[in-house]
Amino acid sequence: MAIRGIGIDMVKVDRIADMVCRWGRRFTGRVFTDYENSEASKKAVPYRYYALRFAAKEAFSKALGTGIRTPVRWRSVEVRTDELGRPYIVTSPELRKFCHDRGVYRWHLSLSDEGEYAVACVVMEGFDE
Repeated sequence: MAIRGIGIDMVKVDRIADMVCRWGRRFTGRVFTDYENSEASKKAVPYRYYALRFAAKEAFSKALGTGIRTPVRWRSVEVRTDELGRPYIVTSPELRKFCHDRGVYRWHLSLSDEGEYAVACVVMEGFDE
């Protein structure tokens, strides 16, 4: 396996908080999956949770080299965590096929936040050409 892409994104938590406060479900329903919204609702302050996932979606699109446009849509990239708290990305079937067609078969996600910032890094792997 070889590295096929690297993407990083940094978001100000306050920016996402402002968007959630201003647009509410109109924003969160458009950008985040039902699972992500459900998990956010369990947080005392969901803004950091949303900011980390927003950054992850952006980082994924940058690693793939497409930006957020078809077939990389906001809700086609979902961030989950395993039983140890490690974040990982689940994609829609359409996006997974798009990735495979471009030789990308695995991706790794790292999330971090400090103070007013949330950061995500995605590394994509595929077979050597």
